[in-house]
Amino acid sequence: MKFTLFDFLRCLVLQGSILWLSILMGCSASAFTAEFMGEYHIIADSLLVLFTFGILCALAIRVLLMVRPLAAGEFDMDHANFIYWKLLMMTFDVGRFVLRPFTTLPAVPLVAKLYGAKIGKSVAIGGTIEDPYLVTIGDHSVIGNQSLISCNMSMNGKITLGKVVIGNHVTVGANSVIMPNVEIGDNVLLAIGSVVQPGTRIPAGESWRGNPARKWL
Repeated sequence: MKFTLFDFLRCLVLQGSILWLSILMGCSASAFTAEFMGEYHIIADSLLVLFTFGILCALAIRVLLMVRPLAAGEFDMDHANFIYWKLLMMTFDVGRFVLRPFTTLPAVPLVAKLYGAKIGKSVAIGGTIEDPYLVTIGDHSVIGNQSLISCNMSMNGKITLGKVVIGNHVTVGANSVIMPNVEIGDNVLLAIGSVVQPGTRIPAGESWRGNPARKWL
């Protein structure tokens, strides 16, 4: 996957603007934190800037997607949709990184929701979600430790972007990988270490395992 100088410049402009606004908001709160923390207020101010930056990155992604939704499909590396996706992806990666000090395990679904994922109630996420704005997870589902839900895949000079839809009461085993354009029905069990290939549809109530993942029970 190639990144050009213009990709970094676009990201720099967007994230630089977000950082400037975050610092401005942090400075506005400095007098308040100084009153309660004294000389240690710089710690609170720095954490506030980081937290605000992560929130504003999510807000920027939400606004961009409202103005221009990200199209699914297969695209050349010089396609406008691929260039747009790179801007979203880099903004998400930086925003997610600065929010890590505030992201305990129970807060992972909240961060995914913040960045556009549609997540039901009582969902546990122990793995990583890429492109959360393309992910839907139903109620009472569990995403195991070190698993990966990726809505993008690069191959042969092209990138594939596609939604991932996971139903209710689904268990995704640890170290599993779910690729783009996948639908998993309700009450599905995906065994540890499974790799769900792009375009796969798993019917409700089935158990799958392996690489590539196939029906087991």
